Amino acid sequence: MLHFSGDIDGAVPTIGTYNWIQTMNRTVLEEYRPYFMEGQMEPAGYIEEYDGLTYATVHGAGHMAPQFKPAETYHLIFNWVKQNKI
Repeated sequence: MLHFSGDIDGAVPTIGTYNWIQTMNRTVLEEYRPYFMEGQMEPAGYIEEYDGLTYATVHGAGHMAPQFKPAETYHLIFNWVKQNKI
C-alpha cells in the first residue's frame, strides 16, 4: 500500500499521518530518506518503506498533491507501481 501526502497539507498534516503509521509498529525496511526526480537538486519528497506499506511526502504540495505538484506525484506513484527505486 502506498500512502502519500503533501508536506504543506493544512487539512491532514504529514506529522499526524507519520505518527499514525508509527502506531502500527510495522518493520522498517528502509529508513526515512529524500527522493529526487531526475535533474532536480531539491528533493521531490521523502519516503520510508515498511513491510507492506510505503509512506511518502510530496514536497511543496498541499492536500491535493496531484493538483499542486503533478510531476512529482506522478513520479512517486509511477515508480512505486513499477517497483522502481524511488
